Amino acid sequence: MTQCTLSPDAAVTALWITPGWLPQPTCDRFDAMRSPQTDNTAWRETSNMPGTDFSNEQTLEWFQREGRMAAFDRSYEAAIADVRNMVGESHPLWIGGEPVEADESFTVTSPGDREFVIGDFASGSTKDVSRAIRAATDAFDDWQGMHWADRIELFRAAAERMRDRKFELAATLTLENGKNRAEAMAEIDEGIDFLRFYSRELERNDGYERDTGEPTPAQHCRNVLRPHGVFGVVGPFNFPFAILAGMTTGALITGNTAVVKPASATPLIAHKVIEILSGAGIPDGVVNLVTGGGRSVGQPLVEHEDVAGVVFTGSRAVGRDIQRTFLEQGKAGPVIAELGGKNPVIVNEHADLDKAVTGVARGAFGFSGQKCSATARVYVHEGLFDVFTDRLVEATSGLPVLPPEHKDAFIAPLIDENVLDRYQRICETARTEGTIRVGGDLVEDPQLPNGRFVEPTVVTDIPHEHSLAREEHFLPFVTIHPVADLDEGITKANDSEYGLCAGLFTEDDDEIGTWFDRIEAGMCYVNRQQSATTGALVQAQPFGGWKASGTTSKFAGGYWYLPQFTREQTRTVVVDRSG
Repeated sequence: MTQCTLSPDAAVTALWITPGWLPQPTCDRFDAMRSPQTDNTAWRETSNMPGTDFSNEQTLEWFQREGRMAAFDRSYEAAIADVRNMVGESHPLWIGGEPVEADESFTVTSPGDREFVIGDFASGSTKDVSRAIRAATDAFDDWQGMHWADRIELFRAAAERMRDRKFELAATLTLENGKNRAEAMAEIDEGIDFLRFYSRELERNDGYERDTGEPTPAQHCRNVLRPHGVFGVVGPFNFPFAILAGMTTGALITGNTAVVKPASATPLIAHKVIEILSGAGIPDGVVNLVTGGGRSVGQPLVEHEDVAGVVFTGSRAVGRDIQRTFLEQGKAGPVIAELGGKNPVIVNEHADLDKAVTGVARGAFGFSGQKCSATARVYVHEGLFDVFTDRLVEATSGLPVLPPEHKDAFIAPLIDENVLDRYQRICETARTEGTIRVGGDLVEDPQLPNGRFVEPTVVTDIPHEHSLAREEHFLPFVTIHPVADLDEGITKANDSEYGLCAGLFTEDDDEIGTWFDRIEAGMCYVNRQQSATTGALVQAQPFGGWKASGTTSKFAGGYWYLPQFTREQTRTVVVDRSG
């Protein structure tokens, strides 16, 4: 892979190169650290949905629109320097509002530079998990008894603290999980949006308390949603801030308490989430953090008799194991899980190829495909197959592979050695049983000697039924398949156990209507040049999937997410009016 040099005109069709080609005016260092929220007025004016006055953070877009990208870059680069000076410390567990040391620890290094130590982290045990659950159990009664309006104020305060620390948090993501500055800042914005949106939804629904009237004289009725108890929150490495903050907020703001287990690859940003929540006034014991492995922390957390529910983002296998555990133990509480995808895109004969090539490249290779929403398989009308594939190969060949903190970075390092090994295995299979059109190798670059960098890979001549086109890989790897028409494309797109995201490129309105009616996916995008399948925004594009991609069909960042963390209760009081 080589670094592209783009003119502003070329950037229109190569939008994945961000943000080096944008205007770079001179501004003072660290100015505009808190960008205003974007006011999406046009959307509000055309929407009939109640409560759509929500506005997303969209920090990078604000700096771009204001012509102040130099200020953004300087603030981010200063934050990188600051975070570099702060890492390398030891981090205990956080239980009952106190730091707790563990018997063992593990070391985390940066995926972009395996010699750069992020820190040493306490490795929790079954004993530590039990202690955290006791703390959460002890805190539950007072927390559920707090008025919902008071809980909202705490989360709004936490959101403001996150806004104050945006650049620090984004820089932490870059160093710990390898996201470039644009994707890192977008994730911080998403996490803040979760806190703000869930606070607004709880308020808009009056804490999910309803006066249901008097169906008969003197019989007064109310309907309320009440918390379950202690939730286990198990987060992923790929969105370790936004998804962890969103899941934790969903559990807590509805009155539950929680024990949080972050991914072992990204515990530092999780510590900062818990620090912010605690600093905003969340009482001791309401949220607890236990770092460590799946067997030593995750499994005893899920299996503990006092854990009433689990919210999880990760692999389908682990999610199904959690469901099975709850079923075997007779637990009635919810398992709220997002479980991945094998996301299809159709490029039909009426597609705009500029949009399609750009959208697929961004969807497949952003964060090196380490997203459950990544574009994984593309069904191209046979009349466009050769030209589309050639253009995608050319675009992919020019994607820059640079240290993630570099201004022009796009391709991210892989998160750990297991993922690196998986990339090599599937590329070997692709060489043997298909055709690798571009990529397929480790990146050999003296500027990147210690990072886990691989080439984004485009593969053809793989049958639709092949495991490479059916199994989720979580890698910068996409397969391209010819189809005769839209009907065949939709049939093959739907022929999957997953149903998370799907994309379509066509300029034909009838084809768009047909596709929406028939596609089996939770998140559906048409002609989305910024990314064919990734990049959902809180409220406007709730995130979740159908079929094996989730357990509840109610999506994060949406209007029906919070009630999943509760159980319904009808309250009836008969009032004696005889006197």
